[in-house]
Amino acid sequence: MFKKMILVGLISMVPIIELRGAIPYAVLWDAQPLWLAILIAVIGNMIPVPFIYLFARKILVWRSIAFSPAWAVFW
Repeated sequence: MFKKMILVGLISMVPIIELRGAIPYAVLWDAQPLWLAILIAVIGNMIPVPFIYLFARKILVWRSIAFSPAWAVFW
């Protein structure tokens, strides 16, 4: 049961799949109790949010500098 719940949490962290994949996985593989699987999926879905909020701007700025045409001149 513990392994199934960990997988439910990890599946819910994937940006495209999220809760749409984690909850059906929990139902399909009979992760009991269902309320706990849903709770873990929702918490797992919220874990990446602070990291995305903190680092999104830095990654976008780095990407715009690293892949700009002006950077190719100096490289």
